[in-house]
Amino acid sequence: MRSVFCLLSLVFALSFAAGAAELDKLLLTRAELWKMSGDTVMTNLPDTFQWMDAAKTRMRYNARESKTPLTLFGSRVVEAIFDIADGKIFTLNVSVYNRGDAGDIEKKAFDAALDKVQEKLVAFVGKDIQPQSQNMSAGGSRLRSQAWRTETGDVVLCWSSSRTQSEFITVDFYPPGKAPKSLREGYKTSVGSDDLVERLKNDDDGSRYVMVPMVDQGAKGYCVAATVERILRYYGSNIDQHVIAKLAESDSTRGTSLNKIVDALEGNQAKLGIRFKQLYRYDDLESINDFKKLCNNYNSLARRTKEKKLELSDYTFVVDKMKYLDYGSLMKALNFDIFRQLREKDRRGSRAFFDEVHDSIDDGIPLCWSTFIFPAVDKSSSDFGMHMRIITGYNTKTGDIIYTDSWGAGHEKKVMKAEDAWGITVNLISLQPRNKTSR
Repeated sequence: MRSVFCLLSLVFALSFAAGAAELDKLLLTRAELWKMSGDTVMTNLPDTFQWMDAAKTRMRYNARESKTPLTLFGSRVVEAIFDIADGKIFTLNVSVYNRGDAGDIEKKAFDAALDKVQEKLVAFVGKDIQPQSQNMSAGGSRLRSQAWRTETGDVVLCWSSSRTQSEFITVDFYPPGKAPKSLREGYKTSVGSDDLVERLKNDDDGSRYVMVPMVDQGAKGYCVAATVERILRYYGSNIDQHVIAKLAESDSTRGTSLNKIVDALEGNQAKLGIRFKQLYRYDDLESINDFKKLCNNYNSLARRTKEKKLELSDYTFVVDKMKYLDYGSLMKALNFDIFRQLREKDRRGSRAFFDEVHDSIDDGIPLCWSTFIFPAVDKSSSDFGMHMRIITGYNTKTGDIIYTDSWGAGHEKKVMKAEDAWGITVNLISLQPRNKTSR
């Protein structure tokens, strides 16, 4: 908890930070900014930004991960992302505050930070230029913004908060005339479903896949929010994970409830320009009787291979006469090879899962993929957990699943054996563009 308060004191320090890298240095070049490359940013702001993908289309700074502080108009920022198109800067997104990275703050501190940013932006664009107010309601959440349009660039300030919770303050910089006409237009998908097949890549080794924009969720538990952002950006939206987190009531530590993200996406299909469809759900472990059945079936296979049996009583405990199950510890104790064999018995479910994957990818549609995390399969983890990633393809020769994690560079295109992919699958969700043709 102490580290959170320390970070907040850094984020909202209004005095200039000694030794900080200054975004102002680039922004004050005005129109020249849009002629710069990502490498130019690296040169002018050393030891701050990191490439998010091998193709060098996105670069990111995050205060929790960088030793060098970064400032905007003299105040430290939490995160900043440059998008690069055709080798030149196309947009700059600056997170002045977001709950996921900086923790909760009081409304008074949030309002003070917002007032400070507004004051600095007015000075930056010129007092004679009046901002256009843009507001949007989605799923009970109120999103607000102001947009300034100048000859050298467009600036959009966006924020969201309530009486009980502050969510985010972001500033987006665009080339002149490139900012969305409205907040709603920016968040809505612009690519038509009929145009997605052209994005398919087919390699000689049988790999068939698409590439989706990279988003790095960082140290926070925003895998669901980051996954949804990436797919919507693939469809032309400029929404970010902080807006998704607001809609789904994500927690930076505990993550996002799958039920809440389902409700948020189903309830905002028209506003986001998507069609939501749940393609598969693993519902065999939803009651204590389900776990009894799992243990019985698991132990039958374990006896054959002389593996240790599972005793459900070892993972239950009583509090105030109520019996609870230590779900995580039980799942961690599983031998994944045995669990996978149990999953493989569901041949109808397996066949339906892979059919949905193949059909979607053949249409150029990536899929939200909720999975178990078993250390035996995911070497990056030493513990059991839950995670959402994106299925971006499959191998037409081997059947392997091609996927991506929202963890930055090095995680754009990964491969998993088909039987392992099925063994860890919990949910499969399709988000498709609402329109057939691009707008």
